[in-house]
Amino acid sequence: MADRELDRLPPGRQPGWLKLLVSGFFRLAYGGVEVSGLEGVPRQGPLIVAPTHRSYLDPIILSAFLPRVFYYMAKSELFEQPLLRPVLRFFGVFPVDRGAARGSTFRTALRLLRLGGAVVVFPEGGIVEKTGDGMKAGVGALASMSAAPVLPVYLAGSNTLFSWPEALSDSPWLVLRVAPPIAPPAMRGREAREEVTRRVMEALAELERAPGGGASG
Repeated sequence: MADRELDRLPPGRQPGWLKLLVSGFFRLAYGGVEVSGLEGVPRQGPLIVAPTHRSYLDPIILSAFLPRVFYYMAKSELFEQPLLRPVLRFFGVFPVDRGAARGSTFRTALRLLRLGGAVVVFPEGGIVEKTGDGMKAGVGALASMSAAPVLPVYLAGSNTLFSWPEALSDSPWLVLRVAPPIAPPAMRGREAREEVTRRVMEALAELERAPGGGASG
């Protein structure tokens, strides 16, 4: 890649009008959405977003409701499909080789963070049913290497979109709660990575226990 391509963020096409359109769809589809803590989302500067993961819809939901352009990791196999590859790149998705060494895996994420971008890393590794299940050290490692703050986001109910008639209730079936950013570790090393991971786990658990704030929309 030429040097001039390394000094700017890739497009990540997530315009405001598209966010409004998609978030409006989800409000209707889920029968209301509980959203809280958006005022704590840094509007600029490097940021690691650490959300819970319940559905393949989660990246779309996060991009629709959170007030920033986000970049996502996706398994490299998806980029082998010629029709899907340009679409993924258009929306800010980049490939990750899960079998590669950690430094190689995080290379693109580190570049995005150093350019002031916001990168989403699911700390649970994949889709799980319970908060904290299979928590990985990737978020802590990336925070340690990049010195970027971490934003815990509790996202629940995204796997209930087609759960009829359960979704037809008086309470919002989709919940998105944002905690204050966690400062990056002051030093590098295993203890620093583990400390960040522990604080993210605690923040997500606290967001899960928080009383509901009612539907928004």
